[in-house]
Amino acid sequence: MRNLYFVQAAISRDNFTVYLPYATGCLIAYAKQDAEIAESYRFNDILFMREEIGDAIKAIEEPFLAAFSCVIGNIEYSKAFAKKLKEAHPECLIIFGGHGVPDHAEILLEYPFIDFAVRGEGERAFSGLLKSLINNSGFEGITNLAYRSGDDIIINETADYFDISDYPSPYLTGLFDNVFSRYPGVEFHAIIETNRGCPYRCAFCEWCYTKEIRFFPLERVKKEIEWMSDKKIEYCYCADANFGIAQRDVEIARFVIETRKKNGYPAIFRPTYAKNSNETVFEAGKILNQNGADKGVTIAYQSLNERTLELIGRKELNIDNYASLEQKYASQNIPTYTELILGLPGETYESFCEGLCRLIEAGQHNSIAVYLCQVYYHALLGDKDYQKQFGIKTAKVPFHRVHHIPDTNGIQEYFEIVVGTADMDTNDWVKTNMFSIVLQTFHHMGLLRCFALYLHAEQGVEYYDFYNLLLSYITHADGTFLQKLFLGYEQRLRDTETGDWTHVDERFGKSGWYFEEAAFLDLIYVWDGFWPEIRPFLEQFEIPEDLFADMLRYQQFIIRRPDIRTAEADFNYDFINYFERIYNSDYAPLEKKHCHVRFRTAIEVNSWSDYGFKIILGGKRRGETIITNEKNSLTVHCT
Repeated sequence: MRNLYFVQAAISRDNFTVYLPYATGCLIAYAKQDAEIAESYRFNDILFMREEIGDAIKAIEEPFLAAFSCVIGNIEYSKAFAKKLKEAHPECLIIFGGHGVPDHAEILLEYPFIDFAVRGEGERAFSGLLKSLINNSGFEGITNLAYRSGDDIIINETADYFDISDYPSPYLTGLFDNVFSRYPGVEFHAIIETNRGCPYRCAFCEWCYTKEIRFFPLERVKKEIEWMSDKKIEYCYCADANFGIAQRDVEIARFVIETRKKNGYPAIFRPTYAKNSNETVFEAGKILNQNGADKGVTIAYQSLNERTLELIGRKELNIDNYASLEQKYASQNIPTYTELILGLPGETYESFCEGLCRLIEAGQHNSIAVYLCQVYYHALLGDKDYQKQFGIKTAKVPFHRVHHIPDTNGIQEYFEIVVGTADMDTNDWVKTNMFSIVLQTFHHMGLLRCFALYLHAEQGVEYYDFYNLLLSYITHADGTFLQKLFLGYEQRLRDTETGDWTHVDERFGKSGWYFEEAAFLDLIYVWDGFWPEIRPFLEQFEIPEDLFADMLRYQQFIIRRPDIRTAEADFNYDFINYFERIYNSDYAPLEKKHCHVRFRTAIEVNSWSDYGFKIILGGKRRGETIITNEKNSLTVHCT
């Protein structure tokens, strides 16, 4: 039998939590259902733990073909592995597939050790290749395949639709059953697809290959969830582009919870919710979140600038509708977070920062995720003519190991991001990043949120003005820790050559952090030094002296710190109800009354690294940096 080997190098948060190699499993499950393929090839174990390449190759015996599943986070490792494998076994055929492979087969032109490339969905192309190699029948009719023919590169027709209703599941066919015994110390996460396809065509996205949504049978989906429960999978990522777009997704969410109640697994079922949030998304999100299986519902805007939305082919969600959505989720105690992308065409410093503040005004105080605009091969943004049209400037920078412990075996991965456009040059791009970092650190993670809310409600201070003033104050606060911290971020952002934009500090664990997370961690770490540095900024606003002092104590009181399990304090104002009413868009004036607030957390945090993992990584989107969001841990008496 001919030996087949498979490489899908994992992107892991650390050495103990790893995703099962779902994409490769799909290829194998589909191929093995063909009796001729199953009888002609030996399907060896998938290599997915990002092992040292030399050691991995020593264990490979008489390889006939090696298939590499490639994405941004493993493409350089895959190329290095394939090159050394070809050197050790020149007769071995090498095939690359996945989102890391360009549409036009440039990878074959650039890397002579690669023999085949699959563009688009790969199950049928891979099986077709294996069949043709058995029968020596040539590769001309294999859809989505590119290959070498002498000195030429042949690119076959690309298909954008396949019926997936009869595709076998890698989980249910037992492909991963022996993985758990092979790696007894590893916690495995899993990916599930309930459908493929996306009706939208956003310029920045390459998620799906088809506009038409194709569904896997519901019975298969349910059995996969049961398999994950039986295997005690902690974290299941639902890779649908728009979970909640179909009514049956509510049934899937309900089934997840029913299954989870039996033994606690999967502990987390994390979907990417539909772009246009609707009643189905609300119901599915409600089921998952109220039963502890998810940590919030995404409301993805990407931009609030109408011109940008037009240029990227993105239908805008009405901001008034957004405010009502926020209130609806808040009424059910379901946290939400909003996604924006920095670097899209048409966006300016003012439009992007004002968009952030419009979201706050609409009620998004909990969490905003600002992502740097990445450039993908298969997205419109990756098209050179599109880039030229909108003056898009890009930089190839090291792959950011945010929330991951670097485990590269000496091989650095890269990704391409937008660092300037015709409307936002690189200087403005840096400035916009800095505004975003300040906004998230001090508002969404909460360090000065009370003051921003109060000043907005009582003095009409716009959030845009408040945080621009704060950014200016920080950068001009000579000799302070604050200035040093944020100017350090600015300096690193200006270095688009190396792009070292992940903050690593082993006080908070070995993983990397986004700058806003790092800033928050650093500032609460130097707690007693931070407040004297920020106080002059707050004192410039005309807040009555007694109220200022009381609100400053309250602002400090509500920030969760790792060394505090229980706390109590007396205040002269009813801050709890005042701010809760603002969050619920139900403003009422601040009442002066004596309030005793007592807090006893149910969340155990024993160290700074534990705090980083549980509160920042695991709880930021639930607002766990603010103790008042842990409702059951508060006791309030006002007289």
